[in-house]
Amino acid sequence: MRANIFSPHLFVLLALTTLLAAPLTAPGYFMFAHDARHTVYFMQMFDAALRDGALYPRWATDMVFGYGYPVWLILAPLPYYGAEFFHLLGLDFPAAIKALEAVGWFASALGMYLFASRALDKNAGLVAGVAYVFAPYHVVDVYVRGAMPEFLAFVFPPFILWACYQIFATRRALYIPLAALAYGAMLLTHAQMTALFSPVILGYILVLWWNDRRRAIDNRQQNRPITQSPIHLFTPLLFHSIASSSLLRSFLALAWGVAIAAVFFLPVALEQKYLTNDPLIGGFFNFRLHFLNPSQLLSPFWGYGYAGLNGNDQFSLQLGIMPLFFGMLALFTLKRAERASAQMIYFALVTLAAALAMLSIAMPLWELAAPIVAFAQFPWRMLFVSAFALAFLAGAAVRVVSADDTFRAALIFSLLIAFSMFPFAQPQYTDARFTWNTLMDFQVQDRELLGDTIWIQERPQDSPLVEQYRAGNITTKAVIAQGNGSIELLERRALGDTIRVNADTPARVMFYTRYFPGWTATVDGASVSIEPYGEQGLIALDIPAGVHTVTTRWGTTMPRVSGAVISFVALAAALLLFWRARPS
Repeated sequence: MRANIFSPHLFVLLALTTLLAAPLTAPGYFMFAHDARHTVYFMQMFDAALRDGALYPRWATDMVFGYGYPVWLILAPLPYYGAEFFHLLGLDFPAAIKALEAVGWFASALGMYLFASRALDKNAGLVAGVAYVFAPYHVVDVYVRGAMPEFLAFVFPPFILWACYQIFATRRALYIPLAALAYGAMLLTHAQMTALFSPVILGYILVLWWNDRRRAIDNRQQNRPITQSPIHLFTPLLFHSIASSSLLRSFLALAWGVAIAAVFFLPVALEQKYLTNDPLIGGFFNFRLHFLNPSQLLSPFWGYGYAGLNGNDQFSLQLGIMPLFFGMLALFTLKRAERASAQMIYFALVTLAAALAMLSIAMPLWELAAPIVAFAQFPWRMLFVSAFALAFLAGAAVRVVSADDTFRAALIFSLLIAFSMFPFAQPQYTDARFTWNTLMDFQVQDRELLGDTIWIQERPQDSPLVEQYRAGNITTKAVIAQGNGSIELLERRALGDTIRVNADTPARVMFYTRYFPGWTATVDGASVSIEPYGEQGLIALDIPAGVHTVTTRWGTTMPRVSGAVISFVALAAALLLFWRARPS
């Protein structure tokens, strides 16, 4: 199905999305959105690593009071590459982030329109697209939480399901790499949201397979051709084989997507053991503290505070009253839905399951998979799933009216959804103040941008680098830990430092940089071994007496190289297959 670029449906959808994204064009920033400052500081460090020669940055040199931390070992990188694109065009970091978020709004709208238009029709696609971008949690993610990567994860689910639908509907190989690329991109955008949505993708593929199987049985009973293609010359057994092939192709596409994201996931799998997990899943981030009260799913409350404990959250966690109303309305059209009825029932069940999963009654199920789901941190992140499912159902609700009035109904439904949520679509603006002082205040006072490795004995409260950052002049990045001598800093870089050591005796030099696999060092150009040292697990190395030039450099490891090779091969293969299978 090819959408007309002059379609009134698209015009309405883009116009309403423009209203939603308009606050991003205002000057200033929203520093006190939950993750907004994290995102800007991460962007600063990501940009610095790129400029220092890293094609895939993993080390954030200014974290942990300047000791550094491999934050992109555990954070997916794609959102930061996207924001970097706008930064390279001349925008400062806050503006680059807002520009990418604006793109995210439109991409989400178009993706849902594409999927729902194909699975239902254009009128349903319009309503579904509007319901998706105006879903309360979708708005919360950018204007209240300031969670850029999580917000951008909304872009990919409709494209993934559209590609899977096309695999079954057209049997064309073209859609296999498209599904793989979309799934891989989602994995490289936000791992937790992908983990929460992946069961929905798997379930949807099974629904499509079931529809194929049921249609094959119906065709056999009616003794009529299965399709208008040459397939009708063969037996129903062959049709079952083709249907199964579509099932396998869909699963292959998802596995292919994982391979595309291997550059991120293979190091996570093999090197996260060097990081302590408690900062990620313990304390405030313990999922057991963040189940909701049922009333919160329907409450019209809108706030800008932080996640509370045991359902006392200070921001909106509603499902969305209007999408929920239209979603329920859609269930009365099941008899008229024909081919879409199974999908509608499926997304109704997904909505119910997502809602129940956020309540305390679901805790025993979370406990069963605690080693994995603990990294989701907040059960209310399931609103990401319910937003998608309710948007699809809201689109299906246009079937309650006669065929002659569906566009008018779609327009009215869309306006009702948009204007019921539009008053909330605004951030709390602040000046965009990001300096070395604000960075260190964020770490020292707010205890943010911190992380631990297995080599530390106690989380630091400060570091010798803090005052240097505040003064805006880093002069000391290494000291003599054992022995006698002096050190001069020759060059400070995002991914390593160069010093001159004048050692009166054989000495041990300690850099104010956390040790982690991948770091290397040279003394007068010759490689030397390094090891973690002291209670903070900092890089240390031994040198002989005399004057020496010592350089540290963030390098790579076998898991990172292997992941990069797998991703490159998988990406190249996907692009090649897409090119060969594209319409001529």
